[in-house]
Amino acid sequence: MYEEVLQQMRRAVEAGRVRLTGHALDELEEDGLLVADALHCILTGEIVEDQYDQRYRQMKYVFYGDTVKGDEMGLIARWDHPPGVVVITVYRLRIDDYD
Repeated sequence: MYEEVLQQMRRAVEAGRVRLTGHALDELEEDGLLVADALHCILTGEIVEDQYDQRYRQMKYVFYGDTVKGDEMGLIARWDHPPGVVVITVYRLRIDDYD
């Protein structure tokens, strides 16, 4: 369902067109994660849902994937202009995060 968006976001990450918000950087540190983990999550994970962002009036996407070491994590990202990915937040997945 999200294959086209996923591929576009992966291409943006591979091209270095990705930015992490201050909040995302804080959450990385709090959860003991690295920027490389967030990028790996986008490159190898899946989009599990979309959400409409009222503030930016656009869709944001929830990713579930793995860290570089194989731990499960999630992140929320949206498109930015010029075309690139903005990582809004990151978090370690816990068993109660799954439906």
